[in-house]
Amino acid sequence: MKTSVKILCALLAILCLSLCACQKNPTEVDVPDGMTLASGDIVDYYLFVPAGWRLDMSGGMVSAFKSSADPTSVSVMTWETPHADDTPADVWEIYKGEFDSVFSEFTVESSTSMLLDGVAAEKYIYTGKLAENTFRYTQVIAVRHSAAYLITITEITSSGADHTEEINAILDNFRWK
Repeated sequence: MKTSVKILCALLAILCLSLCACQKNPTEVDVPDGMTLASGDIVDYYLFVPAGWRLDMSGGMVSAFKSSADPTSVSVMTWETPHADDTPADVWEIYKGEFDSVFSEFTVESSTSMLLDGVAAEKYIYTGKLAENTFRYTQVIAVRHSAAYLITITEITSSGADHTEEINAILDNFRWK
């Protein structure tokens, strides 16, 4: 009887070890085709950017840019919301108030509701002029666990480049941990 129990325990241990060996390391993530992981372990999301974009961790936030010739960029900022029940629209109203003092011209082109990896979000597209350049911004705001997440994609309109596919790929592949 004792031998049978020992054999059974050994078989169960082997089965458990083999099942655990099949699981992924929790720090590993499947990177979508054509994308690069831009976020690190310290944040609670995965930000993927198109392959070839340059990662920039110098600003204290997760960010990346296309190239020195095309400074199109993406950044993600997070902070605690002032109120536990704040919505993405509430965060936008607070944040939008600063634009008049920053831009000489500020125009909201569109605002739409969306899901950011299953979390309710608002997507705003607007332009603003700084010095001689007009910038086009795509901003997505989500609120999760009383924290605001602000994804900002910045383009210079004078470049004439169309970054729609890249912007959609960044937003479509964003994942919460």
